[in-house]
Amino acid sequence: MNTAQNTKDRIIELGRDYMQRIGYHSFNYKQIALELNIKNASIHHYFPSKEDLGLAVIEKDRQDFIYLTQKVKKAKAMDKLEALIASYEYYYKEGKKLCVISTFSTSYNEITERMQLAASQYAELVTAWLAATLKEGLESGEFSFKEPVEELANVWMAMMPGALLVGRTGGKAAFDKTISSLRQTVKSS
Repeated sequence: MNTAQNTKDRIIELGRDYMQRIGYHSFNYKQIALELNIKNASIHHYFPSKEDLGLAVIEKDRQDFIYLTQKVKKAKAMDKLEALIASYEYYYKEGKKLCVISTFSTSYNEITERMQLAASQYAELVTAWLAATLKEGLESGEFSFKEPVEELANVWMAMMPGALLVGRTGGKAAFDKTISSLRQTVKSS
C-alpha cells in the first residue's frame, strides 16, 4: 500500500475514533492533523469537507460490518450474534465509544442529507442482517422467542448502543448487565 493510501486510511480511522468518542460535531481536522503530525490542508486534500470524511467513516464501518458477517457466515446463529456483541464489547473497552450508526443517529437532524442517507442505509443493512440471523436461529430451534423477528432486530439495534450509554454512566457492571439482558431475548419462551 502506498503512503498516500496509508495516510488516507489513517485519517479515516482517526476520524472514526474521534467521531465515536466525542461525536461528529465535536471533532475537528486539527485533532487528526496533530495526531498524524500533518497540516489540516493535507486532510482537506483527501477529504475536502467534514461531510466527505463522515461519509468515508460510515462506508469504512459498513465494509467492516460486511467483513464480519462474511467471516461468521457459516457459524451458528448465536455465534453470529456473539461476533456482533464482541464489537460492542471492544467499543466499551476502548473508551466507551458509540457505534458508528448511533454516532450519526445522535446528530441525525444536524447532518447533511447525504450523511443521513448513508447512516440510514447502513442501519437498514445491520437490521436486516439481525432479522435474518434471528430468523435462522428461530427456525433451527437454537432461539426461542415470540416477537416478530423484525421487532426483535429493532430491540437489538436499540439495546447494543444502549449498553454503551449505560456503561458510560453506570460502569462495566451496567454494560455487562445490559448485554446479558440482550442475550436473554433469544432464549425466552
